[in-house]
Amino acid sequence: MSNLKLKVGKYFLSKKLHNLKRVREGHNLETAKTAGILFNPTDQTSFELIKQFLSYLSNYKIQIYVLGYIDDKIIPESFLFWKGINLFSRKELNWIMIPKTPVVIDFIDKPFDLLFDLSLTDLFPVEFIARLSKSKFKIGRFTEDHNSYDLMFELNGNQNLEAFLDHIKKYINLINRPN
Repeated sequence: MSNLKLKVGKYFLSKKLHNLKRVREGHNLETAKTAGILFNPTDQTSFELIKQFLSYLSNYKIQIYVLGYIDDKIIPESFLFWKGINLFSRKELNWIMIPKTPVVIDFIDKPFDLLFDLSLTDLFPVEFIARLSKSKFKIGRFTEDHNSYDLMFELNGNQNLEAFLDHIKKYINLINRPN
């Protein structure tokens, strides 16, 4: 992505963030009724780990919405066979890398109890969605660029999805626990 496109995209994002109205509430897996999962699958292994995490969340009777960004023009066929997972690609971005599909706009506008941003790399379309999400409690990876999450995990060079998911499972239920 060119620097100009990124600068213009970030400018539009900052304008939209000024008008963002979001209700913040601490939630854990026991208190949440809905969850949004935002991710960037890089290979079949990461896709399988996401599936396992979805299965883990389903044990808590949480209604789950899943959105994945493929940083390519074409979505691999092996990713298209999963029910309930919405995917979009570079083809669905405008010239400043902002996603414009109805499924993305709906995802941003849903006030999920929990939002899990499971992306391990900095991708502007994913950042755009996560930062503008109206979710009540946002969970994601720590970045120097922005602190849009209510709970962040620093991966200390271990850019491993499995380790990231383990951190989430370990710490999420410590939030808002009854005594």
